[in-house]
Amino acid sequence: MIEILSLALIPAAAWTGWILARSRIGHRERKRNRTFSERYFEGLNYLLDEQPDKAIAVFIEMAEVTADNVETHLALGNLFRRRGEVERAIRVHQNIIAKPGLEEGQKTRALLELGEDYMRAGLFDRAESLFVELTEREAHAPSAIRHLLDIYQQEKDWEKALQQAQKLELVTDEKMGLVMAHFCCEMAEIDLQADKPSAARKHLRQARRYYPESIRARFTLAQIATRQGMYSEALDVYEEIVVMDMEYIHELLPDYLACAKQAGEFPRALNRMSKWTEVYDGVSLLLAQTAVIRDEQGLAAATHYLADALTRRPSVKGLDHLIELKLEGGPETESGDEILRAVAQKLLVRQPSYRCTNCGYAGHSKHWQCPSCKHWSTTRIIRGVLGE
Repeated sequence: MIEILSLALIPAAAWTGWILARSRIGHRERKRNRTFSERYFEGLNYLLDEQPDKAIAVFIEMAEVTADNVETHLALGNLFRRRGEVERAIRVHQNIIAKPGLEEGQKTRALLELGEDYMRAGLFDRAESLFVELTEREAHAPSAIRHLLDIYQQEKDWEKALQQAQKLELVTDEKMGLVMAHFCCEMAEIDLQADKPSAARKHLRQARRYYPESIRARFTLAQIATRQGMYSEALDVYEEIVVMDMEYIHELLPDYLACAKQAGEFPRALNRMSKWTEVYDGVSLLLAQTAVIRDEQGLAAATHYLADALTRRPSVKGLDHLIELKLEGGPETESGDEILRAVAQKLLVRQPSYRCTNCGYAGHSKHWQCPSCKHWSTTRIIRGVLGE
């Protein structure tokens, strides 16, 4: 009889326990909902009082980070960063990282975003630590490496920048040779400032291994050779640069001629310049040859040479130099007016006649509606030396 009674009481005890537990859970739930409602209305009041900063802070506290809504929090942090509110972005991303139970991928994503926050705030040391941690975890490695590369370039830590460029090339197969060559050239220039030409040459060899076509490495090498009195070597390097890219003639020409004089190889330089003139139409080479002719044959010969050359290749800079020669006593030339007219025509052809006062669009035709910004009656004729 007692056993039967005991068995009968088991369901009743279970039912009573369920009722009590439900009552307690319901009480906690009601308390939680009451707290949630109070915080919600608090945030709403801040919005109505035009205090959006406080409202956002309340809503962030209310939205507990979970695996289901972590993307929303990440998006919110990114929004703050884009708006320049970096401190808030940092708080949001730190809050995500601090939450237990999130997936590893979600946490590493938050670490990456937090590192970007630190970069935006100028806290490069903190950002560096996070990005290094991510690369060690092999999580978001390409993005982390790019950020580290950016940090080291801003800090002018070229050795570390070179290491990150090498890693990025391995991870992404992206060609980083040109960038790595520039890093080596930066280190070579630092060596030169410290009067370490041997170390500089070593870095330049490294630069050319990474990027054999490096023009900058050759310029620096010519500079080292000049400092060491190895003028013939410098001439060879400058001539190699011209073979690779003639656009650099105007930059190397003064040093090239100076090295030629020091090496006693000026005829070699003149011969090279003559050949370059056949294929290079830049005025710097023309003016350099004019200067040589003036030294060797006199002012009159230089004036006639320049005037004759400008009839074929009109140039404002060349015309200015021709006027200077005439003011110094050079003879008048029959082609002077022709050169002036040719230069003026070239300038006028390239010069737009109308400009939009709203967006700055320029063109040769009058438009009642600007083709760029679509505003009406904003195009006006250009006035000034080259205009109306």
